Amino acid sequence: MDNFFQISSFFIHQNKIDALLLALIKVKTVNLSELAVGFGGKALKESNYKRLQRFFRNFELDYSEIAKIVVGWLKLPQPWVLSLDRTTWELGEHCYNILTVGIVHEGVAIPILWWLLKKKGNSNSEGASHLCNEHKYLVEK
Repeated sequence: MDNFFQISSFFIHQNKIDALLLALIKVKTVNLSELAVGFGGKALKESNYKRLQRFFRNFELDYSEIAKIVVGWLKLPQPWVLSLDRTTWELGEHCYNILTVGIVHEGVAIPILWWLLKKKGNSNSEGASHLCNEHKYLVEK
């Protein structure tokens, strides 16, 4: 969550949070070169593009915080049934091996945590244990 506040303060300090949101709505894409056009104002498109690049270069999502927010939004009654699943996505020449933890609700697993595995094939119990232990505070009362 600290990262979120750093991001917010960056844009507030730069007076750009409103411009970023308006640009996202205006251009309806997250493509930075198109988003840079949506800023308008006196700055050149290239300047806006470089500003966005600098910002996102150091941007890191805290997946644990996102998971806590999602779990809060879901408001699912406890006790939860958790699922552990591995999936592989092939996008172009890249293969992504993903291990997920989800909360099962009405027969559907809602992913709340995920971990990109650095190897092909199934994960071992060590990898699954690491993911669950790292984020066990989400399910502890």
